[in-house]
Amino acid sequence: MPPKVYIFSGNDAVGKEAARSGALRTVGSTAPALLVKETFDPSNEPFGDFLQKVISPTLFGDIRLFSINHAESLADGELDELDRFLAELPDDVYLFIDIGETGRRKGTKTDPAKKLHAADRSKKEADRYVCRDFQKPPDYKVAQWLCENVPEWCGRKIEREAAELLVDLAGYDTAVLFSEIRKIDIHLDERLNVDCAAVETIVGPSRSMTVFELAAACGARQPSRVMQIINSLFTASCSVPMVVGVLYRHYGAMLRIRHYGRQQPQDVKLLTRGGGYEAKNQAAMRIGRAAGLLHQGEERKVYPVVIASGIVAQAQQYTDRQLETVLSWLVEFDVAVKTGRQSGSRREVELFCYRLLRVANLVASGESS
Repeated sequence: MPPKVYIFSGNDAVGKEAARSGALRTVGSTAPALLVKETFDPSNEPFGDFLQKVISPTLFGDIRLFSINHAESLADGELDELDRFLAELPDDVYLFIDIGETGRRKGTKTDPAKKLHAADRSKKEADRYVCRDFQKPPDYKVAQWLCENVPEWCGRKIEREAAELLVDLAGYDTAVLFSEIRKIDIHLDERLNVDCAAVETIVGPSRSMTVFELAAACGARQPSRVMQIINSLFTASCSVPMVVGVLYRHYGAMLRIRHYGRQQPQDVKLLTRGGGYEAKNQAAMRIGRAAGLLHQGEERKVYPVVIASGIVAQAQQYTDRQLETVLSWLVEFDVAVKTGRQSGSRREVELFCYRLLRVANLVASGESS
């Protein structure tokens, strides 16, 4: 028989929902009778009344499933009462307890999971209590998070390279990644694991690319990638002023990174030549703030914005004059589009980006004006 009590905590809603769905399927498949579900609603009844319903026997032979969402909002007295009730659950009852983000209470005496003795219960009676903590992964661990969770979600594995490619294509939002994994699972033969070919075939063509990817591709001088992204942008509605704004921000940041690198070369070396995790993150944060890409308190954005984007290495491939020239072109193009001298068509954007890719040759030959 499946466990009777499930206590899920943490801020990873995707992981919790997937685990809950799996547990529900297990409970539903083993229930010999009708499964009756009920969720605690604090606006309709006192918590004590809800608990009385949980422990009251049923006359109809049903299997009953009760849910308590946002248990972190329960008062200390209510948590103490729930703790006492956990040992008295009838055999026909399953109970799901969802504890959201607890902030400073986590790990203290007032932590709901501690007040419910969740870890002790699951350790002593694993066949009756399940206690799991779900935390959103930092951006640099999202691919690893996929590798760990996809087998539970789909019953198949995902290769590490495929997980990294999926993150590159779909971003770091765990809810979006979960949706993409579900899409892959539907289309992929059940005997196969998720590899790079599956990700490229199923996710790649259906995803709309972003202007931020265009800026990164231009900065890295990747002409085929630039054309691919422009094609994706113009397949939907494309705001050319927004494209110009993002490009200006990207090239302007590279110029500021070069200025910063002359003052603090050790930080640039940490990111371009390797270094320890903590030292690298701290250097990336300093560089990001100096470049205007990050603000105080945005440490979580360090990996995608500064490290994974490769903007520091890109900045080293340009001269100050080349970047200043690009910025002047962007201002001119922006004015031309906004005043109607240029329409901002796809062809014009392609030609302009091609010009950005050739800035080194144009500056060297004196054709940059």
